[in-house]
Amino acid sequence: MAAVIVLVSLFFFLSIEAIGLMLKRRRGEAPEPSPVRAFAQVHIPQGLFLSDGHTWARLTESGELRVGADEFLAEALGGADRVELPAVGAQVKKGEPLATIRRLGRTLVVPAPVDGTVVATNGTVDRHPAAIEADPYGSGWLASVWPVEHAEALRGLRVGQRAVKWLDREIQRFTEFLARHTSPELLGATLPDGARPVVGSALVLDDEAWGEFQKEFTGITG
Repeated sequence: MAAVIVLVSLFFFLSIEAIGLMLKRRRGEAPEPSPVRAFAQVHIPQGLFLSDGHTWARLTESGELRVGADEFLAEALGGADRVELPAVGAQVKKGEPLATIRRLGRTLVVPAPVDGTVVATNGTVDRHPAAIEADPYGSGWLASVWPVEHAEALRGLRVGQRAVKWLDREIQRFTEFLARHTSPELLGATLPDGARPVVGSALVLDDEAWGEFQKEFTGITG
C-alpha cells in the first residue's frame, strides 16, 4: 500500500511540474499555480449517447440533437481557451469536423457524432470556453443539429452503462497512451492499474504525439 501511495504522489508531482514547464516554453512566463486534479469518476447523464470520437448527443423535446465534447476530452485538455463553432446552417457528417477547441497553443478538432444540419450554436462557450470542462454535458454543449434521419441518428452510439464502461476503458487507454508517448522526465512513474491521469495531461505531449492523440481518440487526422 505504501508503494502505491509513493507512486501516485510521484506521478502527481512530476505531472504538474511537466505542465508548468510546457506552459513556460509556450507562453514565455511562469504559470499561475493551480491545484492538481485526477480525472473524475465517469458520470454520464441519462439519455446521453456517446460516439467513438468522444462527442455526445442528446435528443431534445423539439427533435433537435444537442451535441458536445465528452468529459474525457474536456479533462484531457484541462479546459479550453477558445472554441470555434460551426456556422448555423452548416451540414455536418458523423466523424467529420464539427468544432475546434484551442488550449494553451494546442488545437483539437472535435468530430460530429451525427449527420445533420446545424440549427443553433452555444454562445456560452463562445464567451466562456471554460464551460467545456466545467460542465461538458450541460452549459458546455457545442451545437444543436437537426438530424438527416431521426430513426438512424443515434444508432451505433453508446448509452447508459455501456457508455460508462466504454469511457472508463478509454481513460485507461489514455493512461497507457501517455506512458508510451511521454518521457520519464515529464510524467515519471506510471500509475498502477485503476489509477486515473491528471487533468490537462494531454498538454505535455509533443507535436507528433499530439497528432497521434487526436487520431486515436477522435478519429480526426491532419
